[in-house]
Order: sequence, then structure tokens, then C-alpha cells
Amino acid sequence: MKIQDVKKHIFSILEPFAAANGFKILRGRFVLSRKVGSRTDGIFFTYCSWGVEVNIFPYVSVDYGEITTICNDCGFTLNHSAFINLLLLQRIKLQGFNPDLRWKMQVAKTDRFILSDNEYDDYNRLDMGLSPLLPIALDFLSQYDSIDSIDRLFNTMPIEQYSPYCSGLDTHCMVGLTSAKLSKNADYENIKRMYQRIVKKEDFTIEMKSSFSRIVAYLEQI
Repeated sequence: MKIQDVKKHIFSILEPFAAANGFKILRGRFVLSRKVGSRTDGIFFTYCSWGVEVNIFPYVSVDYGEITTICNDCGFTLNHSAFINLLLLQRIKLQGFNPDLRWKMQVAKTDRFILSDNEYDDYNRLDMGLSPLLPIALDFLSQYDSIDSIDRLFNTMPIEQYSPYCSGLDTHCMVGLTSAKLSKNADYENIKRMYQRIVKKEDFTIEMKSSFSRIVAYLEQI
């Protein structure tokens, strides 16, 4: 099965949705993208391909240029301020979140659509599965429509150290600290100390810890 054929099929399904909601189809990046001020909204797909089988992972994301630029300039590669696998988000909405849910779905392969040359109904299952995810994606984007909302997502106490809305605790620390500062969170100093304790305690790379220190120093100047 060719990934280009899968992309073509998915974009043909999503084209009316994209046009109705202000998204551009970026075929090379396998994403629906729209720009709103400094924010970029995305519905994107990653994939793995093994000969006759293709695994498609659907995501929704928001990227605030201010947050991303600070992190990247300080040596921490950041692509999204917040994102989540849409099938995981669908499951969370149905049954709530627990820290093991993401890993259980990965093991069971329920966080993806699986397409195979040998299964002719796979495209029908993909079509039926994508449809209910689109309003969930729009709801996510409407909730996280400001840096203040990113601050609330990552810094509402007690914080969820295994948040499903980022790639890991290191990203959580970076985005949480930066969004708190940019949104002028009144509890910023306590939030900063909390993340400093986490970074010191956790087994992060030397490079990540260095980037975090650079971000702290940079934010002190704002």
C-alpha cells in the first residue's frame, strides 16, 4: 500500500471540512493548517508504513509562535504548544483520563487507523472513524485559543505530570513555564520553583536542563 494513495484518500474526505473551517491542506506535511494571529491550528497525521500495511495516527495541535520561538531559541526543539492524538482524546471524552490510557491504546493499536492491501474494508473503517473526530478537533481548538488557555492547561494545580497534551514531562515543564510567564500568571514565581524542582529531580538530559535554565533566564528579562 502506498502512503501517497492514503494521503490522497484522506484529503479527499477532509477537503469539504477544511474549506468550511478555514484550513489549508498542506499535502507534503500531511496536515490541515490554519493561521489565526500568532496561533497555528493543525489537524495532522503521522504514519508508519510496512510494505502492505500503513498505520495512520491522527492528531490535533495548537502552536503559539511566541512560545515556540522562545523554546527553540533556548535550544529546546518545540513544534506545538499543545497537541494530542485524536483517538486518545475521543477515548478520554468517553471514559475519562488515567495515566495508563495512552500506553494501553498504543499496545492495543487503538490509537491509529490500520490500512492493509489485504483488507478492503479498511478505507470504509477509516472514513467512518475520521468523521466523529473532526468536531472533537474543533472543540479542542476552541478551548485552547489563547496563551492564557495553554497556561491553564499545563499549570492548573495539581499538575498532571503525565499530561496527554504534550510529548512528555520535559515539554510540559518548558511550555508550562513559558505560558505562565507570557500570560502574566499571578502565581508565576511558585510555578517557576515547581518546574525547577521537577527538572532537578527527573532524569532529563543535560541538554534539556541547560535549555530550561536558559528559558528561565530569558523569561526573567521580560
